[in-house]
Amino acid sequence: MAAQDPPTEHPATPPAAAGRPDFGILTLATPSDAVKAIGLALSLRVSNPGVPTAVACSAAVGERLRPYFDQVILEKPGLRGFIHKVHLDDYSPFQTTFFLDSDMLVFKPIAPLVARWCHQPYAAVGIYCNEGFSSFGLDRARMLRDIGAARFTCIDGAGHALFVKPGCREVFDMARDVAARYREIAGDIRFADEDALNIVLTRLGLPPMLESGVLARYLSAQPGTLEMDARHGHCRLVERLDGQVYEPVMMHFAANEAPWHYHRELWRLFRASGVPVDGLWASFRKDVVDFHVRPALRRLRRRLRG
Repeated sequence: MAAQDPPTEHPATPPAAAGRPDFGILTLATPSDAVKAIGLALSLRVSNPGVPTAVACSAAVGERLRPYFDQVILEKPGLRGFIHKVHLDDYSPFQTTFFLDSDMLVFKPIAPLVARWCHQPYAAVGIYCNEGFSSFGLDRARMLRDIGAARFTCIDGAGHALFVKPGCREVFDMARDVAARYREIAGDIRFADEDALNIVLTRLGLPPMLESGVLARYLSAQPGTLEMDARHGHCRLVERLDGQVYEPVMMHFAANEAPWHYHRELWRLFRASGVPVDGLWASFRKDVVDFHVRPALRRLRRRLRG
């Protein structure tokens, strides 16, 4: 078993507040999720007024999103998919950045999270998980043995994160190295930015933020308990697992698990903000086809062949 390197010491960073010029919110956008990025921006205007926002995307997408974000950052040519997420430190124009996936809605101020989390250079909600496999196939127990650590950090996806310069450079540099040698390090599995970052955070001894009620997903709520209105920064639910009532800061519509409810909320938010709803129907249809119809057809074909 390899010896674990001692945790790296990182300089403390004073708490960032919503009104500080060095704090901002960053997202990524592609042609297929541009309308979702607009929805995120509109929800931030309600819940985090005055906080600077930036989006990294292609030039064509940037022209569409420019009215909704304070800064448009051109994405790096040649990068595709999840790889962009190990370059967030290069994309961000802010000293202290809160990153959000475009398919999120925010209901509360983010500045209190920044104040609580900014003592480390990269932070996200998560848990310790020493066994099993990630949804992308990463063998956590094997990685623990390879790293020589006692606990494996598992952030809750990579849909959100706080990172603070200059300390975050070490995190992202290491993440880029892991990405470049992913099969050598992680095995013959598909690359996932969240697994790459979990490897890095475990190597550096950076813990997950063990906080409940910050991040939710649509399926986190017990059926019939979710109240959501991004137009007024309101979200309340009874958590499916622990039965507690939460008013989360944000909700992540990852894996397009609730396309109808998500796009209905986007439609209401767009209409209330005076934003054209062009593209919402196409986005809804794509999510339903890609993540519900096609998987169902694949399962049916397998049964018929079997």
